[in-house]
Amino acid sequence: MNTNEPTQWQVKLADLIDGMRKLCRAARHYEPGTGSMPDARGAPLAILSPDGIFLSANRTVAALLGYTSADLVGRQLLEMAAADFEEPLANELSASARRDFHSFRAVLAGRTGQPMRLMLHQQSVPAGQSGRTALLTLFEESLLPLPEPASVTRSADAAARERLMYLTMGQQKERQRLSAELHDGLGQALTLVKLMAEDALMRIRRGQVDDAAQLLDATVLRIRETIGDVRQICGELRPQMLDQLGLPAALGSLCRRIERSAEGISVVFDCDVSDEDVPEHLKADMFRLAQEALNNTVKHAAATEVTLGVRLTTGGVLMTILDNGIGYENRPLSTGDDCASGLGLIGMQHRVESHGGTFSIQSLGKSGTLVSAAWAA
Repeated sequence: MNTNEPTQWQVKLADLIDGMRKLCRAARHYEPGTGSMPDARGAPLAILSPDGIFLSANRTVAALLGYTSADLVGRQLLEMAAADFEEPLANELSASARRDFHSFRAVLAGRTGQPMRLMLHQQSVPAGQSGRTALLTLFEESLLPLPEPASVTRSADAAARERLMYLTMGQQKERQRLSAELHDGLGQALTLVKLMAEDALMRIRRGQVDDAAQLLDATVLRIRETIGDVRQICGELRPQMLDQLGLPAALGSLCRRIERSAEGISVVFDCDVSDEDVPEHLKADMFRLAQEALNNTVKHAAATEVTLGVRLTTGGVLMTILDNGIGYENRPLSTGDDCASGLGLIGMQHRVESHGGTFSIQSLGKSGTLVSAAWAA
């Protein structure tokens, strides 16, 4: 049996979320000069074995290295080292295998053969019994030069180049944020349209033409809404329904759409807050969180009921998404993008915690999953 097959590695979703939280904190302290925490939304993320084999990868890191997620799984990171950089990379990977957290610079070539200077942040996460661990890895494009000795006096040109590098880093982080908005907003909306169209096709094949026609009518309306969302994303990266309806009504509309499109699942909306109760800067993130969590439930949980709850707490607001599905307590890593969704959920965590909130996922056996997010209001 190949112990580096993804299905042989069990990673709890809660451990993955906690690992990303630790990685972001440690990476921020590793490079204090940047003054910011790495943005996990849309970031290149992968899970590697201690000897550097890809066990799971999101689309972003796969595209960065010139592969699909499925093609990248099973490959050895060391094989992607640029010429003359194999030994340094091997030494750094060896160091990562012995530590809880390790950051280092590497030069990789990927499929194109074009050298890329990257910063790799690696955090160990539990991966099954007997103390086995895997390496949650964040890839960042490295723009800063190697540190100069303190005795070296920098010229004005060097200082200007460094300022330009920091500016470019900011641009890249903004592109990552835009990528996350497109994934969490447009990507989720198109996923819902796909599910609705597939359901309509199944009903046509069963001879339920009238039901299929009604569903297709709803699909056309959803496509029109998505076109509006695209315009809104391009304009200000904000869900259109929030401005038209307010947060509670927009969330209620989201629940009804998902219930109509996903056969066999009941979506309950339990909300005791008004639009005025929620700070303006949190509304878009709360909507995106609900959107992605509900779509993940439909795609992965095999649930028959899911409840989206929003309520006020002492000094804040709490959002919960609770389903009665198969749970996430233990699951094998997979080569598929859908089954690698644990990496996508890291973006949900970052979306909450970047605004000072707290994020958690609880799942015990096959009793379902509870996603919770709380913010100070």
